[in-house]
Amino acid sequence: MSILIVILCMALTLGLIYTWLYRKVSKHIPENYPNPQNRQQIDTSKKVLVCFGDSNTHGNVSYNWVNDLSSQLTDYQVFNAGINSDLTYTLLQRIDDVIACKPNFITILIGTNDVNSTMGKIMEKRYQDLGRVSKDISPNFEDFKKNYIEIIRQLKTKTQAKIAVMSLPVISEDLTHEANQKADKYSEFVKQLATDEQLIYLTVREKQKEFLQNNPQPLKHTFEETYKLLNFSVINYYLLSKNWDEISTKHGFQLTPDNLHQNSIAGGMIRDLVKDAIA
Repeated sequence: MSILIVILCMALTLGLIYTWLYRKVSKHIPENYPNPQNRQQIDTSKKVLVCFGDSNTHGNVSYNWVNDLSSQLTDYQVFNAGINSDLTYTLLQRIDDVIACKPNFITILIGTNDVNSTMGKIMEKRYQDLGRVSKDISPNFEDFKKNYIEIIRQLKTKTQAKIAVMSLPVISEDLTHEANQKADKYSEFVKQLATDEQLIYLTVREKQKEFLQNNPQPLKHTFEETYKLLNFSVINYYLLSKNWDEISTKHGFQLTPDNLHQNSIAGGMIRDLVKDAIA
């Protein structure tokens, strides 16, 4: 009987840990998200910067470059409008939060999940189950383009902000993988859109690819192991107090802990590009 109790207690503990980690990843929003409560705290003596995007902006399963930037740009009030697992579809649903800030500057880093959701029906279903896309939507490149154009149209029409768009970060460190080939295609569209709409274009992907090409090393894990690596990364970060750089090293990567997210080297590239664009 005592063994059964121990097993039940262990199962309950593991269940509680899983629930806590799940909520930490899928339900969490940044403390400085531009919700109505935080918008009431806008300091009118400062300019407003809104960083709009997915988990690579959110910074709770990835290096938080937005917090770094906020500490360095003392004349800006920085809002983090990044949400884990978001696609261009969900950015459109949240765009009013950005507009309501009356920002002076907006950065957009989106597309990783738009690409990842096309990497097989299992990945597509995960985004549907998370509520990021409806059950009748299969994310695709044409929708990405249409959504991105609409995001820019609304921001240009409804704000006076300068807008900086970023190419996609690397998706795995195997630059020959299909996911990275797709990310190249999506990034070329973003670059062309920046030219067409007279936006600031930030070369995140180009810098990360150059780093990997200049520092080649054999890989321990493939893109197909991403979901497993993401789970291990979250456990290592939140339960074992490892930082994203330590997790990257453990998994044999240089820029990412899990193929999708940023460590301090990759996140620092994003931060510095944004800082230079604003300066």
